[in-house]
Amino acid sequence: MNPVKNYNSDLLKSDLLGGISVAALSIPTGVAYAEFAGLPSESGLYTAIIALIAYFILGGSKQVIIGPDSATVTLFATTVIAVSAGNTASVPQFIMLVTVVTGVLMFVAGFLKLGFIANFLSKPILLGYLNAVSILLLVSQLGKVTGLKLEQTGPLLTIFEVFGKWASIHNPTFILAVVSLLFLYFVKKISVKIPSQLILLAITAIAAQMMNFESLGIVFMKPIENSYPSLIIPDLKLMIDHFPDILVASAAMVFVSFSGEIPVVQAFTKDKKGFDANKEFFALGLADILIGFFKGFPVSGADSRTAVNVAVGGKTKFVNIIAAGLMLLVILLIPGVFAKIPLVTFGAIIVFAAIGMFKRGAGFRIYQSDRREFLVFVVCFLGVLLLGVYQGILFALILSFIQLISLSSKPAEFEMSYDPESKSSARHISGSSPAFRDDVLIYRFNSALLFYNSNYFIDKLREKAASKKNLRLIVIDAEPINIIDLSALAALVDIIKEFNDAGVKVVFSGASEAFRSSVEGKLTEHEIDTDIFYPGVHSVFEKFE
Repeated sequence: MNPVKNYNSDLLKSDLLGGISVAALSIPTGVAYAEFAGLPSESGLYTAIIALIAYFILGGSKQVIIGPDSATVTLFATTVIAVSAGNTASVPQFIMLVTVVTGVLMFVAGFLKLGFIANFLSKPILLGYLNAVSILLLVSQLGKVTGLKLEQTGPLLTIFEVFGKWASIHNPTFILAVVSLLFLYFVKKISVKIPSQLILLAITAIAAQMMNFESLGIVFMKPIENSYPSLIIPDLKLMIDHFPDILVASAAMVFVSFSGEIPVVQAFTKDKKGFDANKEFFALGLADILIGFFKGFPVSGADSRTAVNVAVGGKTKFVNIIAAGLMLLVILLIPGVFAKIPLVTFGAIIVFAAIGMFKRGAGFRIYQSDRREFLVFVVCFLGVLLLGVYQGILFALILSFIQLISLSSKPAEFEMSYDPESKSSARHISGSSPAFRDDVLIYRFNSALLFYNSNYFIDKLREKAASKKNLRLIVIDAEPINIIDLSALAALVDIIKEFNDAGVKVVFSGASEAFRSSVEGKLTEHEIDTDIFYPGVHSVFEKFE
């Protein structure tokens, strides 16, 4: 990597605009997400700064920005609470350990080239997760935007509590929240290039001083206590004692963080030539490890900040360095400014992000397309909403795998016909031309042959063979069978032997080298003829006609 090569003044101008815009968005979101996770403001800011630097070093895209992300921070807050199990004194250590172990696992995943794991988060799962998380985020901010002291924790109970205490809401706080949301909405309508969140912070800070918001009972942000970053040393005994829980929590973070990163990369990376998704593991891993030692939390792809960077014309990864430098100047030179901003403003920023994250109509579109997929969407949505983020995703994944196995256990299979004139084979339709022979069966199984579908394969092959009164030859079109496991291999050899004993020859056409090698080895063990593999159906008929 040589980011300095061919760098010029035109690129610098574009990157300066991109860096300023990214910093303008990263400051309020970093503070807001830190507040949501129960961490001090500086944790969110240093999380964003370190993430930007890490991506500059190891990131694979010129446009993508990583940093605090709503979905990731929601899962993180949930997992840390679960891992700490009420041990509040050790929460900072658990935060650090989960974040660092997440980073280490990211590196392991990168070396093992596990970029494909994001594929297991199907669209219904992702949409169900995002919609549920958006509601959780919104509900989590109801106390801030209403001024109510809420005691319940679950989303439904919290909503009921808000309605029960509606008469007691703090009107100045609620009005400021509504005005803030309207401001964010209308500015976004004008242009996404405008740093609406930063402008909102500036306006509310000025208005708070001019109108003496404090006298109205509006709560303000806590001041930044530590402007300079401080290291936290890991408690190895705590890690050893709770390692299984920390490992599970970190693995969940890797899965969700990486799965949130890849869609951002795919959507905004302009030059995808030579791009390797596995490299994103290293960028996220470096960020998480460094962030963990500086009291931060795991990061993922930041879609809104990336979108703004692209919209204003950011050209290279130097946008990351410029944005990080600007944020560092703010936290070191004017840290007191955050104590002048009402807490409700940050609550409104998160509420607005949550509303934007909710995919309206997603469930209906999935229902129209595939009802099985809709069930996965509903399970994930309700699971995350009612049981927790980790549990909801886990249940949805289990359901997806069950559906996948169910579908692949009974894949498409059919009899084929052969046209000697064109030397081509096609799916046989009853009554079609050419007339189908009674002494030959051409059979196609459109799937890998595995332990859970081998019995289905055998049953269907027997069923179709039984319909041929003068059967003497079975041609298995093996082109779709790209994988065969030991259980299926044993079943296949048994059925070949069964047909051979009945005077029916079984041969294969279009088999892959791997399939042929596996079957030949097993046939040799059972002293069965291995000269039964042919390039295509036409070559079979040339041999046996």
